[in-house]
Amino acid sequence: MNRKATLLIGIIAAMGACNVAIGMLVQAIPLVMNAEGDSKFLIGNNTMFGQAGILLAGGSLVWIRPYVKSHLLVMASLLLGVICFVGFAYSEPLYSWFALRFLAGLMVATVFTTGESWLQANSSDVVRGRVMGAYMTSQTLTFALGPFLIRFIGFKGPVPWLFGVCAIVLSLVLMSLINVPETAKGEKPAGLRATMGKGAFAFLCVGVVTFFEAFCLTFFTLYAMQNGFNAGEATQLLSFGIAACILFFFAIGYLGDHWSRLGTITVCAALAMVFSLLQIPAIATIWIWPLVVLMRATAFGTYLGGFALLGDKFKGTEMVAASSVNSILWGVSGIIGPPVAGLAFDHFGLWLLPWFMAACFLPILLTLTLQRQLVN
Repeated sequence: MNRKATLLIGIIAAMGACNVAIGMLVQAIPLVMNAEGDSKFLIGNNTMFGQAGILLAGGSLVWIRPYVKSHLLVMASLLLGVICFVGFAYSEPLYSWFALRFLAGLMVATVFTTGESWLQANSSDVVRGRVMGAYMTSQTLTFALGPFLIRFIGFKGPVPWLFGVCAIVLSLVLMSLINVPETAKGEKPAGLRATMGKGAFAFLCVGVVTFFEAFCLTFFTLYAMQNGFNAGEATQLLSFGIAACILFFFAIGYLGDHWSRLGTITVCAALAMVFSLLQIPAIATIWIWPLVVLMRATAFGTYLGGFALLGDKFKGTEMVAASSVNSILWGVSGIIGPPVAGLAFDHFGLWLLPWFMAACFLPILLTLTLQRQLVN
């Protein structure tokens, strides 16, 4: 195995360990708050605080990265993550959890924005789709471990959060063992506005999936519980849907490398919309299990295609800026999506969730149909 492949594997492994903790966080908080009797609007606002942290960090990293070693930033952020999870374990909801969720968002954005820019910088154009497919396979599997563990250890008390602490400490250890070249240090920061204009369609692909995921992670378990699942079964369903997607990501990346990135994005976006709407008749049947897998696989196939397009377009500090824009998009989606959706669900009901999820993919299909020049 060559040196660059070893580096890529090390980066993916370290990010995956941290991702186990994030998977636990995003599922445990809505379940705890729902059990406490908090409204869907309040649950959505807690998600918003986390995304506000992601937005702040994403917007700041493009200016910080050229002057501070990226490896140092990641290590410091993981230490912050340990502090946050200890805080969740030994504090009571409600209000302290908003501040902790904000700080956790800072950690998430720094670790994953920087790690993704490392992966882009160290993979060649001809294999980028497959590298991103391998990365998303790892991230999907590790993220699914969070809800899976909650199924067995529960979501109340300090135990789930202490499991998260252990996962982040493992990430720290793995991260300390890798040596990443500083490709952007000392270079002039790339402008965010110019970067967004240069990769408009790729960022659209990323952005719509951030809204889809914000809706899914915040409300899907509650939607399943409303339709006959108990809390453990609902988290297990989502965990299964997340984990089983790994069967598709490398193939989707291969298709993008060898056929067409745009064609792959188009097919995935259209299918994601259809599968989202099929939740309505399938939620109370056995067919919801394979459907959740297909829905998430095609949704994140759209993300994978857009992410590979970014790697084709940007290098150096532009790649750092592009990764920062990705974090900003995750932040914006979390700030706008869950509170607005939560308010709608409080007034009209959770039956709207599949429609919200399907609507996320309309901008991609409309852009491909009406404004194809923006794609190229």
